[in-house]
Amino acid sequence: MEKNIIAHQIKGIKSGYYQRIDLAWNTFLSKPERKYYLIIKNIMDYFVALIAIIILMPIFILIPIIIKIDSEGPALFKQKRIGKNCKPFYIYKFRTMIKDAHTKQIELQNINEMQGGKLFKSNNDPRITRIGKFLRKYSLDELPQLFNILQGEMSIIGPRPLSTPISAYEKYQLKRFIIKPGLGCIWQAYYRDETNFTKWMKTDLLYVKKISLLFDIKIFLLVAKIVILGKGAR
Repeated sequence: MEKNIIAHQIKGIKSGYYQRIDLAWNTFLSKPERKYYLIIKNIMDYFVALIAIIILMPIFILIPIIIKIDSEGPALFKQKRIGKNCKPFYIYKFRTMIKDAHTKQIELQNINEMQGGKLFKSNNDPRITRIGKFLRKYSLDELPQLFNILQGEMSIIGPRPLSTPISAYEKYQLKRFIIKPGLGCIWQAYYRDETNFTKWMKTDLLYVKKISLLFDIKIFLLVAKIVILGKGAR
């Protein structure tokens, strides 16, 4: 009986989230050019990801080998994240931490540098492996997400898919979920080394507001520059 009551409450909460997303989505599509751009964006995302995977195939083969030599555990890491319309999906990454690192996160909250505690970020995270530090610095650990893009779960540019539970977001922040999460975002382009979660959410909402082909290209070039230079990685 108690389980049924809890399940009903959770269903009600989710329903509220989806209603707010639907409202935000209808407002978003009130500009016809956005609707057409999203169609073009999906096509571009697919072909850019496919071409990138083909070109980077040697790296996709080499990195797992180095990871396995460097530390114990699988080369590929997957974790449930929240995607478009608040629906969960599994994100793929090259593993940059020790095996079972997630079980030790609670013990490390005292070194969490992300304000508000809604996300974990630290320059001194002892769980990160030697090769993991290098992969993170140049965002090479994120490359497997190109397959998430091929599967239609992500875009090249969009709000990053975070591990923060839906219940931790403010109502106004839910608008970031009306579009697909991205491999790159405004936050990475301008504030990669900062630790203000609220500010991060504001940049995501700014992206939703200004979404366009030219804006995507601008963010892509800025993120590419930051990644190549290895600036601000955690």
